[in-house]
Amino acid sequence: MKKTLLFVATALLSMGAFCNSASAIDLGQKVDKKSQQRILITTDLEVDDMNGLILSLMYSDQYDIAGIVWTAGMYHWSGDGGLHTLGEITPNYKCNATHVEHTVKNAGELRSYRPVDPTWLDRILDCYEQDYKFLSQNNPNYPTPDYFRSITKVGNIEFEGDYRFETEGSKFIEELIMDDDMRPMVIQHWGGINTTVRALYSIYEKYHGTADWDKVLAKVVAKVRIGGSGEDNCRADSKIDEMFPGLQNGGYGSMGGFFSYGSFFAAATFDISQNPSFASRAAAPELQPYLHKDWILDAYKQNHGKLMSEIWLMAEGRAVFGEPYIYNYGLIDFMDWGLSARMGWGPESLMTYPRAQYKPYDWAFCQFGCASFINIGLRSDVQNRNNHNTIVMWEELAARADWAIMGPEKANHAPVVKAEALDLTCKAGKSVTMNVTTTDPDGNALASKWYMQPASSSYMDGKAEGLELASVSETSATFTVPKDAKIGDKFVVTYEVQDKGVERPMTRFAQFVITVTKK
Repeated sequence: MKKTLLFVATALLSMGAFCNSASAIDLGQKVDKKSQQRILITTDLEVDDMNGLILSLMYSDQYDIAGIVWTAGMYHWSGDGGLHTLGEITPNYKCNATHVEHTVKNAGELRSYRPVDPTWLDRILDCYEQDYKFLSQNNPNYPTPDYFRSITKVGNIEFEGDYRFETEGSKFIEELIMDDDMRPMVIQHWGGINTTVRALYSIYEKYHGTADWDKVLAKVVAKVRIGGSGEDNCRADSKIDEMFPGLQNGGYGSMGGFFSYGSFFAAATFDISQNPSFASRAAAPELQPYLHKDWILDAYKQNHGKLMSEIWLMAEGRAVFGEPYIYNYGLIDFMDWGLSARMGWGPESLMTYPRAQYKPYDWAFCQFGCASFINIGLRSDVQNRNNHNTIVMWEELAARADWAIMGPEKANHAPVVKAEALDLTCKAGKSVTMNVTTTDPDGNALASKWYMQPASSSYMDGKAEGLELASVSETSATFTVPKDAKIGDKFVVTYEVQDKGVERPMTRFAQFVITVTKK
């Protein structure tokens, strides 16, 4: 069980956090990666992170990945060969295992805990390399396999919360922070924050008290965005926020996206006799087809290249390295965290969790923080979380899976939407017209629609039901601002277009925000 599960279940896919443009990338158009959001991934490589990293590579044309650093978290750390226990190195640990099938009295006595496969990162980059030929033909903004190998590092993996020593990973993060690229760099923590803490600690040790400190502090505060505080206590223990006053948090966008690509409970059924609240944990009926075998295997898991074949599914027959049977989801078709608590692999607070039952090949887990930076035309400052948009993204993944196995003449690509302006102003009682142009790189027919998003509008506190558009055509729509609208009220209008007549359609949006000005 990971702390990320609640995050995953509620807000995993927030789109367009970095670029609010309605324009999608034309097929064959290469962009400057420095125009994209700069992201650093740190991960403890639990199975949900494995899936998340695979997806991050599949969408890596959309953002600039500065680094992939393997680190430790409260659920996964490798130990130092038995020399020390967790409690000796990290007295203020968070690891919530208890007796681990009676092998220890408490987590502090553990010398390693659920270590992950040390070969996995190398192997997954080999898979990416095998798919890169076709991926790069379908979009030239995919980084090369050699680039990804050059930025993939091993960080502080021995113990949860351990930042005692510099590592290859911590030195690399330090170099990225101190380089001349002044874009904000979102450092995502899918596991622990300890390797990032070590990097910041090293910067402080080298520069604090020198003539360069003020400039260094200003650079760190301007660039670094801490995405989550990680699965350890070392941020507070190290006092890095006191060392770097003004250190900024953030990095997952507005969280205004979709249900999720997958959560720990989305495809599950439950024995809710002891805990009825779990009845609402499963995905809505309209999402269920995308979470089960028939669609998953056909859409992306089988015969869609090496990378997507490595996606982990329930009871698919593969063992997860380093996991006890109770967490070996590739071999079992259930999650029984109550049993894990009784076996001492989890805290006693899990005792009341009902067993979650799955079918083989169900999708059950994913951490995908990079999803916040995918641009399909949905704005980060607009609430877009709904099941319709989740389905759009499942279809997007299926279309992209084809990019790994065929050239652009056979694969499908997204329509291109361009808008004259996305941010508009209008007086109360007056009308404003929104215009778009659309093309499809494959020459497919297009189906489009315009609609209001009342819940995303501020008029009437987001209860602007019943408002309608006028003079709607395929490329324009007119909206009349209500006469009683207040100065500063905002109205959201969305244009949506999808290619027709293809097996794997793709959808793009343009979202207009109309702000009421003085009468």
